[in-house]
Amino acid sequence: MKQLFKTLILSIFSITLLFSFSANAAQGKVVGGQMHDIPSWFKQSFYDIAEDVEEAKEEGKHYMLFMDLEGCPYCTRMLDENFKKDGGNKDFIQQYFDVVNINVKGSVEIAWDEDTTYTEKELAEKLKVQYSPTILFFNHDKEVVVRVNGYRKPDRFKQILEYVHGKHYEKMKLTEYINKVSDKSLYALRDNPMFSNITNLSKISTPLAVIFEDGSCSSCDFFHDNLMNNKDVVNEFKKYTIVRVDATSEKEITTPEGEVTTPKKWVEKINLDYRPGILLYDEKKLISTMDALLYSFHFKELLRYVSGKHYIKYPETYLDYLNVRQDELINKGVVIDLSK
Repeated sequence: MKQLFKTLILSIFSITLLFSFSANAAQGKVVGGQMHDIPSWFKQSFYDIAEDVEEAKEEGKHYMLFMDLEGCPYCTRMLDENFKKDGGNKDFIQQYFDVVNINVKGSVEIAWDEDTTYTEKELAEKLKVQYSPTILFFNHDKEVVVRVNGYRKPDRFKQILEYVHGKHYEKMKLTEYINKVSDKSLYALRDNPMFSNITNLSKISTPLAVIFEDGSCSSCDFFHDNLMNNKDVVNEFKKYTIVRVDATSEKEITTPEGEVTTPKKWVEKINLDYRPGILLYDEKKLISTMDALLYSFHFKELLRYVSGKHYIKYPETYLDYLNVRQDELINKGVVIDLSK
């Protein structure tokens, strides 16, 4: 009897271990996150926006707020290529800008104005930050004149820096300035069998993706070679009608809202400076704007957020949905790679 009891206990223990190992084996994880260091030459701030802007003004500079997140691969790439690399934009930024870093999940208190103080996280929520990094440029009157969502290649970021430094924001929108100074011979628009040649977008009843490209697009080849060849992205895109347009075109197009315009006027109206910029619609309503580089996981989940109507449950920001979705996939044993 004792031997039988001992055998039973050992069997239960073995089964428990088996289930434990199976559960651990099935647990997914997130890979591809990249840690980064903030350059030592960033301004040592007391986190008083008005005071920082005034100090920058006295030195003939503009104030830049660099909002990042730990483990963010886009932040790492942005810092490495634009703020650290010699021969890039580092010298120009140091000469003409005071840069302060805050963590969008942090708890440090920021004095936004004379009457209002936020934690870093609260400020990110107030500003509806959906990308990391998010970069804010202030004029000398403490007003945000440019907001950059996400990573930018050094050549495009240099245009933004020159736009702010030269105070061109006093005369024109960023989209107009970039259109004037950009080299339109960098890229030839590429076709894809998933693209539809439709000019009246108000008649489309499916989820809709409007993709804006032009000849200055230095990230469009990545979009076509990587994202449009990724099976997960393609599967999500199958739920959409996809219309690609030349952002410099002056041919008439009817928006989903029924407005007759041109792609050129459209992007200027909404100040869409990133290429390829993508507008995601559902039921003829603009739900989300993709105006920064996204790798495949974040891109396909943004598509799913719109086509799956998850914006109804998570109306404030796509990131609320993404946090829940990421946990769901990890619990299903999915390995999420943020880096490609």
